[in-house]
Amino acid sequence: MSKCYRCFRPEKSCYCKYINPFDCGIKFVILMHPKEAFKQKTGTGRLTNIALIDSEIIIGIDFTENKRLLELLSDEQYYPVLLYPDENAWTASNPALKIELGTNKKLLVIVLDATWPLAKKMLNLSPNLHEIPKISFRAGYRSQFKFKKQPAEECLSSIESCYYLIKELQTNEVVKITPEDAPEVLLDVFSKMVEYQLESHRQREEAGLPNRYSRVGK
Repeated sequence: MSKCYRCFRPEKSCYCKYINPFDCGIKFVILMHPKEAFKQKTGTGRLTNIALIDSEIIIGIDFTENKRLLELLSDEQYYPVLLYPDENAWTASNPALKIELGTNKKLLVIVLDATWPLAKKMLNLSPNLHEIPKISFRAGYRSQFKFKKQPAEECLSSIESCYYLIKELQTNEVVKITPEDAPEVLLDVFSKMVEYQLESHRQREEAGLPNRYSRVGK
């Protein structure tokens, strides 16, 4: 079966044609667990990387000695934060964020792309991430991952998490995005992926075939 080597999906279900990459004024680094990189078929981390012009993927589990990550964290042009839920996590409305970025630093957002248990393991194994301020967004969002059960209602996919963070940073004028660089492209391609998976699920049910996701809509 032919494959797209941009999104690593079969060409018949390639979403690249729906993506118009945009620049949100933020550097995103996606720390991707090997299971997401090589075994996960949905791959929202890869779609996020394709959609965001200034982004990159680093694959691994323990990033303590990762040369590329250490290089980015020590680069004085960036102010690094970790996108991760925590009771002390900053939000886009935190005045300290504007103060830190007021020195002409560019926001560097690090994203852990894995299941929640594996993301926690990645964080625990990588002490160089422990001192980085955490950032999150307002509670209340619900994932549209309709064909895949999330561990909790408030748990979001990587692409949804990046979208809501960008939107809140934009609303609070932490970053300025032109209309041509609208972040809605993230949710647009995510919706296409969900539609495709739901249709595949329906077709397999009609054919009497087993489905990978047995609890669609959860």
